[in-house]
Amino acid sequence: MNTIIISRLLGSGAGLIASQLAQSLNYDFVDKEMLQVTMEQYGLTRFGKLYTSPPNIWDLANSKNLQVVSMLDDTMRALAHRKQTVVLARGGYNVLSNRSDVLKVRIQAPFAARVERVMEREGIQDKEQAEKLVAADDKARTKFVARFYHQNWEDASSFDLVINTDLIPTETSVAWISDASRLLEKRDQLIGSGSTESKEVDPLLLEAIEHALEGRV
Repeated sequence: MNTIIISRLLGSGAGLIASQLAQSLNYDFVDKEMLQVTMEQYGLTRFGKLYTSPPNIWDLANSKNLQVVSMLDDTMRALAHRKQTVVLARGGYNVLSNRSDVLKVRIQAPFAARVERVMEREGIQDKEQAEKLVAADDKARTKFVARFYHQNWEDASSFDLVINTDLIPTETSVAWISDASRLLEKRDQLIGSGSTESKEVDPLLLEAIEHALEGRV
């Protein structure tokens, strides 16, 4: 069993895909809210504020910001360690790039299609307002990954699977990711453990993750 990391663009439909995928595989589902609960239980309360803040306050010289990102990285490693988890996260695929036992997926769609979905989902009547919302979120994701991971968000080579939901429906996306996860498991069985990550996982962090997941039920 592997951990599946899903990165997305706003309005791509990734949240629905991730939750249905977790249900179909009988995996635990971790999103931004679950990450925040985990980190708060572990003693760090700034995650939610940094994660949703405008890019201009992501100061690399701010030790508190670096502490938050370091904690996020440790949490992603712990989630990869526990396996059987679908994680919907902004930059998680970067810190797990050396783990070939983690399936890294990107869910995307053209800008116009995502704007339409956001308008429908959020009940926004003004198209220009929706366009600004989607564009701002795209910028935030790009800056977050560039500033803290020194990676280009647009580089598809960082992912094992990229899905365009303007063409591929939710059910097919779930099936494709499930199939890719099974193929990854088969490969790991043939060549051995796919992990090249040697950093130990804090058992207290694993415990915080379990408590957060239990609190959702």
